[in-house]
Parts: sequence; structure tokens; C-alpha cells
Amino acid sequence: MGLEEYIKDVSTDDAAEQASNLRFQINILWGMLLYERSVVEFKLGLSMWEDCLMAAIEKFKLGGASATYIAVLVKNHYANETAQDGLGFKIDEIVQAWNEMYDIKRWLRGVPLFRLEPLFRRRVPQLHTALEHI
Repeated sequence: MGLEEYIKDVSTDDAAEQASNLRFQINILWGMLLYERSVVEFKLGLSMWEDCLMAAIEKFKLGGASATYIAVLVKNHYANETAQDGLGFKIDEIVQAWNEMYDIKRWLRGVPLFRLEPLFRRRVPQLHTALEHI
């Protein structure tokens, strides 16, 4: 069948190293999935989000992630928990901005600037004010 060119003889050491690397990658991916799940559970108000976060941290450690990387993820998660209203993004705002960008791309060239300005000025004063008081 001509598969001989795809089959390679791999030494035991190389096979063990490839298996180890694959195991690390799987643990990191599993940790990322658990981390994202904990964020979603937190946003939905479910009480199990802390268990998912702890399981994610364990998977990151098994995957060989650095302590700094894990600390940044945990810090970001808890920053989301304590974020003040108005400073975080809401999914509806992101979807609306995406739809507006898509609509703008569909418009013909030559659309007068005065029609586009309200889209670009949207929420800038609130963001500017919030950043000034930090």
C-alpha cells in the first residue's frame, strides 16, 4: 500500500520523550479547558467554579507550566471576580461591536465620515473617565 515511507523506526528513548511531551501538552490543554470552564461557571453564578479552578491549576502543574504562568492565570481569574461594574466587557457589547465592524466592512467605500464617527466614539468617554480615576 506504500505506507512504508510513513512508518519510521523510533528508538525507545525517542518514543519515551515523544510520549512525555504529548502527556505535557494534554495536561496543559486539559488545564486550559478547566480554567475556561471555571470562568464560565463563575459568570453564571455556579458554586463549583472554584473546584474547576483548582483542578486546572493541578493540570497546569502536571503539564510543566511555570509558577509565574499559573499565578497570572489565577490573578486574572480573581480580577474578573472583583472587577467593578462598567470596567469589564459584557458579551453583548462584544457581539454588538463585532456586528458593527462586519456591517462597516460591507459598506461601500465613500461612506461619509460623519456617518462613521458615532460608531467610533461609542463609550470612549466612559472608558477615558474610568482610566483617569485608576
